[in-house]
Amino acid sequence: RPRIAVAALNPHAGDNGKFGREEIDILQPVIDAAQARQKDVTGPWPSDTVFLKAVRGEVDAVVTMYHDQGQIAIKLLGFERGVTVAGGLP
Repeated sequence: RPRIAVAALNPHAGDNGKFGREEIDILQPVIDAAQARQKDVTGPWPSDTVFLKAVRGEVDAVVTMYHDQGQIAIKLLGFERGVTVAGGLP
C-alpha cells in the first residue's frame, strides 16, 4: 500500500489558519476521507520539508498543490528518477 504525503498550499501548512485556511477547509477533510477509506495518506505537511519524508523513505509519494512546488524538489533530488503526474489542467 503506497504511503502518500500531501503538501500544504500555504506557508507553515497555514499555521492553524494564520496564513490561509485551505489546509483546514479543503485539504484536511480530503485527507480524512482518504484515511477513512484505509488509504495511507498524511498531511498536510509544510511544503518546505515534506520532501524530506520522501528522501528518508518515510513515504512513497508526495502530492503537491501546484507545479513548481513539486518540480523544484524533484529536479534537485533526482531529475532522472522523478515522475510527475499533473491533474486538473485545462
